[in-house]
Amino acid sequence: MTLSFRFGWCFCIAVLGVFSAHAEPHSPQPDTVPSARAFITNQGSHDVSVVDLISGKELTRIPVPASPAGVSTDHHEGMVFVASPDGRAISKIDGTSLQVIKVTEVGGGPVGIAVDSLTQRVYVSDWFNHQLIVLSAQNLEVLARIAVGKVPAGIVISPDGTQLYLVERDENRVGVFNTQTLQRTASIPVGTHPFGLALDPTGKKLLAVNVQSNDVSLIDTEHHQETARIPVGISPYCAVFSSDGRAFITNQHSDSVSVLDVRHAQVTATISVGAFPEGIEVDQDHLWVVSWMEEELDVMDLKTLKILRRIPVGKNSRGFGRFIWSGNPVSN
Repeated sequence: MTLSFRFGWCFCIAVLGVFSAHAEPHSPQPDTVPSARAFITNQGSHDVSVVDLISGKELTRIPVPASPAGVSTDHHEGMVFVASPDGRAISKIDGTSLQVIKVTEVGGGPVGIAVDSLTQRVYVSDWFNHQLIVLSAQNLEVLARIAVGKVPAGIVISPDGTQLYLVERDENRVGVFNTQTLQRTASIPVGTHPFGLALDPTGKKLLAVNVQSNDVSLIDTEHHQETARIPVGISPYCAVFSSDGRAFITNQHSDSVSVLDVRHAQVTATISVGAFPEGIEVDQDHLWVVSWMEEELDVMDLKTLKILRRIPVGKNSRGFGRFIWSGNPVSN
């Protein structure tokens, strides 16, 4: 079994070249407190694009092990963690200096990744070996490996750090785990082949994005049950909540983003974006959408839902996870 279908992925494309055909970005100048940045994983060029969110410019690309997909930023420490399925490794990047601090091989196929700033743990889903890998955020030491359902993918952690939610794709469910004991506390049935997850700011509502059933499952986290299943576009992939009660879902095969009114469990708008949208993030007044086929980061106004600019990034860009960092580490 390989990842050549890129969930559908196209890893055959990834081996054609190590660097993107876009113009070589300039090297960033050292700074004490950088502005907010996006860290976009590029599956095809085996690197991470660093984009300054104020200027809209790509600062540099950071080489990492083969075919990076998952990404998670630690807003407290100012570190960025990247999962590389083909490289079977996790990379730790300093968000200020943009240097790779550590690379740890974990085996299998690490895909989804989330960092808990409170406990300084990194959680990784191993797509091939059906396990949840727990690492120290400090030195990337593997602390535990927990057997989970078949083909785990997206991961999110509750705001208080006590609960971890994990997609178990081939089980058509979301697993819930206690982060202290690392024991399963619930299993929540959802749609067909879920992949991405999103948790609202309160931690009370969870979205599971169901790729094959073309819908999203809205989950009540208190009672661990699905409360609604809402049709969206074709092959939805990732999702994010905004602070005003909306959620946004990327639809790969529709080249669109669905806007969801969470309170009424209905889609209120559909926005055309670049081909094969995957990763998606919200930062203040903007929505950021990563396009795999167009190899760009689309910047959208949250009020008007209009695209303001398109920023070229690396080859076959993914951005699966939380890829925006505010630029102000608390402890540094």
